[in-house]
Amino acid sequence: MEENNAEENLSKKERRELRHEERRQEQKVLQKKKIAKKIIWWIAAVLILAAAAYGVWIWAKKIAPEGKDLSQEYPITSWDHIQDGSVYDGPQYNSNPPTSGPHWSNPLRRGIHDEEQPDERLIHNLEHGEVWISYRPGVSAEVIEELEEIARGYNKIVMTPRSKNDADITVASWGRLDKWNLDGKPLDKKRVEDFIVRHLNHGRELVP
Repeated sequence: MEENNAEENLSKKERRELRHEERRQEQKVLQKKKIAKKIIWWIAAVLILAAAAYGVWIWAKKIAPEGKDLSQEYPITSWDHIQDGSVYDGPQYNSNPPTSGPHWSNPLRRGIHDEEQPDERLIHNLEHGEVWISYRPGVSAEVIEELEEIARGYNKIVMTPRSKNDADITVASWGRLDKWNLDGKPLDKKRVEDFIVRHLNHGRELVP
């Protein structure tokens, strides 16, 4: 009521200026809303484009590589669980390193590990569809760095040294194995990546 009375006491010119100021403030608010909407749309567009680009990148990495698959398939012997921390003392695994067989119920954390890890734990990683990159201690630091770079490029990789390996480089998945000696030659990075592309997510239990 007081506001209405105050407005009535204004001159025509003052009332016009007041209405003009009110419209100007309303336009400012509308303009800010429009800008906010544009910013939201731009952010959404950038996120959509980023997701699409990531999807294309993932799809491209999953394209089957050309050439012969140099890995060897091994029969799945078992997927039974044994007590965590125990040492499997049953029939010998059918490959070195093993690609199936009795194993612990908890897998190893994904990623790069500098110390050797029990086979009984890593078999569970393979069962989850992961790829295990291992190398024989004594390979050069340069080769290890190259393997680490490859391992960081994929989501479901575990990498460890393994002294029981009978080859310098070994790449394993569930029921599949590729291994070779360097013999003074550089690391064949394409061979490692081809194995990953071909045999990642081929485990008995696919865990995201």
